[in-house]
Amino acid sequence: MKGDELRELEKILKNMPESLQDFYRDKLELIQEGITAYFPSRIDNRFFERISGQVALFEQDQTALYDSIFLPTQQYLERGGKLLRPMLAALCLEAYGLGSENYKAFLGAIEVMEDSSIMMDDYIDNSEIRRGGPCAHVAHGYPIANVSSCTAYAISHYLFYNNEINVSADKIVRLLNAIAWEHIQMAFGQIEELYWTESNVNTVTVEQYLQETIARCAFLTFRGPLRYAGILADAPEEDIAVLERIGEYMLVGYHLKGDNLDMKPDSEVWGKIAGEDITTGRRTILMNYILQNATDEDRRELEEILNSRTTDEDKKRRVYNMVMKYKVFEYTTELALKYNEMTKTEISKLQVPGMYKRLLEAFSDFCTVKRTL
Repeated sequence: MKGDELRELEKILKNMPESLQDFYRDKLELIQEGITAYFPSRIDNRFFERISGQVALFEQDQTALYDSIFLPTQQYLERGGKLLRPMLAALCLEAYGLGSENYKAFLGAIEVMEDSSIMMDDYIDNSEIRRGGPCAHVAHGYPIANVSSCTAYAISHYLFYNNEINVSADKIVRLLNAIAWEHIQMAFGQIEELYWTESNVNTVTVEQYLQETIARCAFLTFRGPLRYAGILADAPEEDIAVLERIGEYMLVGYHLKGDNLDMKPDSEVWGKIAGEDITTGRRTILMNYILQNATDEDRRELEEILNSRTTDEDKKRRVYNMVMKYKVFEYTTELALKYNEMTKTEISKLQVPGMYKRLLEAFSDFCTVKRTL
């Protein structure tokens, strides 16, 4: 690994439990190879025929296809995230007795799903920075970002509809059914969040926010990777249901931690703009909690600031002061800890060796308590 890559790796590993660090280091190269193989930086007619399932009747403009579909997604992949979703999928495969090295393409597909979906989030939220670089809609414009994210997301599924993992037809149908169901859930959640933001809704309850978060995000963080890996590994049917709950509970803790970090970054050098949720007017759990519990005067001020989509640092500071005044960080941190414990209760029910239960517990601790940006 290059110097920059090693420094990034050390930042990721800094707060990880030691046992999880060892697993992460052991699987990192495998996952990176899987991503590169699944979503190559160089494309040709054979690749397009493979993902489309048919031979083109006429000549394709590969430059146009690469620049509009592959390049924006490649830029996200190359900046590198934590690779938590494929890491969790690899952990689940091995817990049920499968060698993750035999499912390299599957692990690559999981990360392509993740990166294409966060590109969608970025242009919906009108974010500016992702992983230290410009968001796709900033670098390439909204039409290209839309085409790239939607198409790359579809491409992330060719492994399944072409059955390149060589499993039974029944298992492929189960996987595709799960993917289709998750698509619908994600759309419902995305629509709710977009509506609340665009319509300046100030009456969202904490419970509504948590349900929206599960619908919008649990697919990839972390219900989807666990469910798909469980199906591939022939996990007992009762374990599949438990894996789904683990993914949902862990996602809630992870997302709560992320909302806190948006308001209060843990580093001066990180991949997004601090307080971006205020600028975009997003009704995060922090904002919803204040709107439900603040005085009338504070509530009106917060509504005015959120509705203005301000970039003014003084106004952001005023919101931060409200967060501190109403002890919102304490509330969300306690809630994240609660969901971490709920996750561990579900992990104890799995029919897997104890060492994998401990690794899953360490993964949950990292995501919901020790997560950094």
